[in-house]
Amino acid sequence: MNKHPHRTTPPASMKIMLLATLLCCGGLAAADEFKGNLLFPWEAHGKVYDAGPDTLMFVGEIEGTLYAESGQAALDAAFMICPMLYEIDTASGETRGEGRCAIYPKDVGAVIYATYSCRGQIGACAGRLDLTGGKGKFEGISGSGDMSSRTGASALAVRLGPGGGITNAEGMMTLNGFAYRTP
Repeated sequence: MNKHPHRTTPPASMKIMLLATLLCCGGLAAADEFKGNLLFPWEAHGKVYDAGPDTLMFVGEIEGTLYAESGQAALDAAFMICPMLYEIDTASGETRGEGRCAIYPKDVGAVIYATYSCRGQIGACAGRLDLTGGKGKFEGISGSGDMSSRTGASALAVRLGPGGGITNAEGMMTLNGFAYRTP
């Protein structure tokens, strides 16, 4: 005989509901969403090539640390490196660039991939950056935003001309209203 009538074992249906609730909420807690501004002060390394009449091409990379303006995001203080091409029309001053990036968040073993393209004038380029996937806890990440980049490196490339090597040229990429979501 049960000496404590007020203590009973919950029915199986209640146990199943509790387990389902825990599993559901646990899955939602793992998702990470962000919307805000990201700042990417970078350093460029590469070489300038003659690519056609009045056309120079910088082939190299930009690298640096990506920061969330708010200081709150999985991508805050992530290392980012982007192999890239940057074309300069020396007659008109028009530029266009494109790159592929690997972003290494503080989470060891995780990486996020991105692509960007931009157009502008010598010293500035505006366009879009899109996240294309990831590894580790960022597998399935998606996101995008407007980007703009400012630098003296494009004017330096014009001054150096074909064959010129660029090391330690600095610039700043800003991603305004950038949004991403992890699964």
